[in-house]
Amino acid sequence: MKAVNFTVGVLGLGSIVLALGGCAEETRPDVPSDAMQVSSGDKVVAFVAPHDGKAYLRDDTDSRVVYSTDLRRDQVMRFDPALDAVRIDGTTAPEGIANPGHDHSIYFERSSPPDRADIGTNGANDAGGTGTGTQNVRVPVEINVNAQTQPSAPN
Repeated sequence: MKAVNFTVGVLGLGSIVLALGGCAEETRPDVPSDAMQVSSGDKVVAFVAPHDGKAYLRDDTDSRVVYSTDLRRDQVMRFDPALDAVRIDGTTAPEGIANPGHDHSIYFERSSPPDRADIGTNGANDAGGTGTGTQNVRVPVEINVNAQTQPSAPN
């Protein structure tokens, strides 16, 4: 008899845990689990991408993604419900947003390959046009680096 009560108790507890876990997953089913919420509200929502990645505009009232796009580092995504428009760096996306008066959130998922913020080269094609061919190296704080210039090879 004790074994039956124990089994029923374990199964009941397991069902509750599964149900609660299932509820947690249902909060944003169309957004990848590693995407972070970066902006939300019932008015204008905007976001500047810190890295290359993908942004998702989610209708929080209807619990669904209504727009998604790839963003490059420093691009601005802005949704204005009064205009019923998503803008990327000032350019209006062709799609309108259903129910623009709902609460909306922007989620961002960073791309897995390193972007130009991580690579940081200053070659001939850099924005400054220095053409030095040097490469920046990111070093964690409190690590000493002794960088020396290699002598030029004789001609």
